[in-house]
Amino acid sequence: MEQLIKVEFPNLWLLLPELAVLLTGFTLFTLDLLYRRLNHTLAISVSIIGYLIAFLLLLLNWNAKGETFYGLYHRDNFSNLLQAFMLLLTLLLLGFTRAYYEHRKSLYGEFYYILNFALVGSMFLVSSYNLVVLYVTLEAVSISFYILTALLRSDFNAKEGAFKYLMLGGLSIALASYGAGFMYLYSGSLDLRYILTHIGENQYFLVLGLVLFLVGFAIKIGAVPFHFWLPDAYQGAPTPITAYMASVGKLAFFAPVVRLMPYVQEHFAYAWITTVGLISAITMLYGNLTALVQKDVKRLLAYSSIAHSGYIMAGIAVAEVIGLKAVIYFLLAYALMGFGSFMVLALMERVSGWENRLEQFSGLRFSVPWLAFSFMVLLLALLGIPPTVGFVGKALVFMALSFEGLWWLALVMVVATGISTGYYLRITALMFMKEDNRSFNPSTSASERLLMVLITLGVVLLGATPIILWKFVSLSAENLFAR
Repeated sequence: MEQLIKVEFPNLWLLLPELAVLLTGFTLFTLDLLYRRLNHTLAISVSIIGYLIAFLLLLLNWNAKGETFYGLYHRDNFSNLLQAFMLLLTLLLLGFTRAYYEHRKSLYGEFYYILNFALVGSMFLVSSYNLVVLYVTLEAVSISFYILTALLRSDFNAKEGAFKYLMLGGLSIALASYGAGFMYLYSGSLDLRYILTHIGENQYFLVLGLVLFLVGFAIKIGAVPFHFWLPDAYQGAPTPITAYMASVGKLAFFAPVVRLMPYVQEHFAYAWITTVGLISAITMLYGNLTALVQKDVKRLLAYSSIAHSGYIMAGIAVAEVIGLKAVIYFLLAYALMGFGSFMVLALMERVSGWENRLEQFSGLRFSVPWLAFSFMVLLLALLGIPPTVGFVGKALVFMALSFEGLWWLALVMVVATGISTGYYLRITALMFMKEDNRSFNPSTSASERLLMVLITLGVVLLGATPIILWKFVSLSAENLFAR
């Protein structure tokens, strides 16, 4: 008697936002092939329309939860929330890039579809537990970032930063893939949920695989001592791309680690807390201490990004639902703060002779008062001053550490934040308390000024009324822990 095999047709409704973004990318690629010199106004228009359609489909699709493609793709509140931020940040990026690249004489048609494929990879990376899907999407995001980092004409720093990123990025993907291989040998499954809920006696392959997998992602997020690529890549890359890597890149690379948190609680809680806690403490202290002695503000913000990876990892060390809530909130908060702070530098780089040197910010309020005020708000948010979103994020992480009784890590976090006061307030004091006879004004459009105002207002509004974001964050964390 023949046995019938039931073939389930994939539920494409769950994939509509990603399909819209992917279709936008292929449209941009086709336009670049058809036109010898792609019309950049057309490319930006197609990108914006495609991303707005994807965002609308995401909103319409918000309550559609579940899996498709035989468990390869998973849609839940967590993926919805991160994808919404990714789409919004990409739309904001498009409002700044054309003028920047024109000023740097490096405006290429390839930029638009490479950026698109980075976004597609990021959206899939936050929406799967499958090791093969994680590997493929990690490659897609990483390769796109390598290219975007080097996409400046006749700029040796960009090429050097991209090369270092490529070398260590390749190592991270190799380690993550080896880790996935060992986990598959142990369990015979490619699904992280199955692997971490069906644990037998001999756990050597599982532990080795999990360690290699996490080290691979630790390199991507710039955790110490795996951070060596990040300062050079962030400094050498076009500044809008630095902003994108510090925001969308962080969301994408942290997401698989965040999804692991509910599954390590039962079998690996002590080892997880100890290991992640120690790496978090070292990352916070090293990032802030190194940023304190920097003279280049772009490199300073790169080390600040490393320090913020440490703050986020402090929340990850708390393998409880309260820690997960703090991590998700802080991730979204830093994505907005980091994006905005690097964009300030991108606008200032249009001034002739501007090199992002610390002394160049002296008296900035006299030349560009609106931009100096925005930068001050963003720096204070990164420091964690109320009523900004950065204060809420750090307060939530501190509360999570207190809940778990990790007072030593909470103390390290307070000390690290105190160290960061030295360089955040130093830049603010230079802009507002030191006079300078120079007069310069970057040529910014009305739309760019409006976008910077919206970013600044968002940082304050989400801090003053955290309930706007908190209800989505809370629901996402509770659903992840509900398994």
